[in-house]
Amino acid sequence: MSRPSAGCQLFRLTSPNHLRRVLGEHGIHLSRSLGQHFLADANILHRIVEACALEEHEQVVEVGAGVGTLSLALAPLVDRLWAVEKDRRLVPLLREHVGGSDSVTVLHADFLQVELASLGSNLVVVGNLPYGITSETLLKLIRERRHVSRAVLMVQQEVGERLVQAPGARASRLGVHLSAYYHVKKLRRVPRTVFYPPPEVESLLIRLHPLPHSRIRSSPESFERVLKALFGARRKTAYNALSSLAPREQVMQALSTLGLPPSVRGESLSVEQIDALADMLLRSQ
Repeated sequence: MSRPSAGCQLFRLTSPNHLRRVLGEHGIHLSRSLGQHFLADANILHRIVEACALEEHEQVVEVGAGVGTLSLALAPLVDRLWAVEKDRRLVPLLREHVGGSDSVTVLHADFLQVELASLGSNLVVVGNLPYGITSETLLKLIRERRHVSRAVLMVQQEVGERLVQAPGARASRLGVHLSAYYHVKKLRRVPRTVFYPPPEVESLLIRLHPLPHSRIRSSPESFERVLKALFGARRKTAYNALSSLAPREQVMQALSTLGLPPSVRGESLSVEQIDALADMLLRSQ
């Protein structure tokens, strides 16, 4: 029997019934703990590929390649695709589906443990992120941003919405952190029904573009420490929260210099204000 073409394979993998059958034939029961929900919709798959806006000679890293649905769609468009998959049970199936493409390299690894520098530079990072590792993945893209050209990611809708919130009650620590280095754009809401098996919540497709220049002048470490203090104690005022990092008199002076009252809350501060606080409080540390 001849091997199915890549196009035929891709068509099959967007069918929930086919996915169910293939996984059953290999004795694979998907793991909730790994957040395994595979995209099974050709239209959304096309939208993800379109959002990547891939050009010739680009290198792509796919987070959680699963059975290879997105891998097959991306492979003809790139010079190299690193399909990273943590679940050893899925790796043989992934290799079977993408084995006909010279541009795809399957990595049996935890993406969070992969050094992006080892894969190249100007990488396009793409993936339907398991919800449980969303924060860790975005932090990795912050810390290894010098190797990232852009990222197109599927995240839980509520998380994605908060990533783009302006300073205020719904602002998130991760959103503020990202905005120091990336422009984050919401692309489209994705219903739970396009996944197999369906997750309990809706998803959001987002795109991250590195900013030409960082929005902060303090050290990344100082900025992150101040963020942690401000958002780790959201019920506290900025004055009380920051007093864990520096003497109270110094905190009061820093707030006063910025024209901020001691009662201000951390989530209402802009990136620039947080950066200034980090510089004034932790410059010598």
